[in-house]
Amino acid sequence: MAEPTISVIIISRDEAEDIEDCLRSVAWAHEIVVVDSGSTDGTREIAARWTDQVHEVPWQGFGLQKNHALDLASGDWILSLDCDERVSDSLKDELQRTLGTTDCNAFLIPFRSNYCGRFMRFGEWSGERKLRLFRRGAGRFDDAPVHERIHVEGRTGRMQGRILHYSVRTRGEMRDKSRRYARLGAESAFAAGKRATRSTALARGGWAFIRSFLLKGGVLDGWKGFTLSIDVASATHQRYRYLASMCRTAGSPH
Repeated sequence: MAEPTISVIIISRDEAEDIEDCLRSVAWAHEIVVVDSGSTDGTREIAARWTDQVHEVPWQGFGLQKNHALDLASGDWILSLDCDERVSDSLKDELQRTLGTTDCNAFLIPFRSNYCGRFMRFGEWSGERKLRLFRRGAGRFDDAPVHERIHVEGRTGRMQGRILHYSVRTRGEMRDKSRRYARLGAESAFAAGKRATRSTALARGGWAFIRSFLLKGGVLDGWKGFTLSIDVASATHQRYRYLASMCRTAGSPH
């Protein structure tokens, strides 16, 4: 029986600082598909050193962009990565051992996330598992502009090897990323009929800090655990504040 093939799909825009390390971590894959949306910092040129499958596609939103990459892939299995993520050696070995014999159609993969130079063991980013691996033809991304999800048919298993997520290098980068995603998240929530007020935003932000720092043990990560919990709370408050603003503008604050 032939060894199953793996296609790695990546979407990018101005990711020159990260994409090479990402590509290096999956150089063993049978195919790498990169869909870029207007990079001006050399991202496409870097990607072209690792794969001949580099495509320029105008930005359509996360879900649609990833589906475009999926449609270009030809492997038996699809592994979806972001540019700031790396496949660990243990995950690579597990993929090569497992995919030829499994009856699963998809796998949840554990994450270890790096915040300002340190991999966090506790708090909001601990225990994350994300569906990133699936049989081609058995899964597809939804059309969400942000926080897109993969919908799959059939059984979903769990890998033990990790994806290493180099999320943010500085708190300034965290604030910039949070601001961008908060607005997109609020727009998506508003379109789905969700509503909020300024009081909701304060309550949600406060609860996010308590959950991350106390309930999920962020306190055990020391000062970095505290600042991450503050940043998570700030991002949550910002998202609901944007949503509340949209509700007031639309005249439906409740």
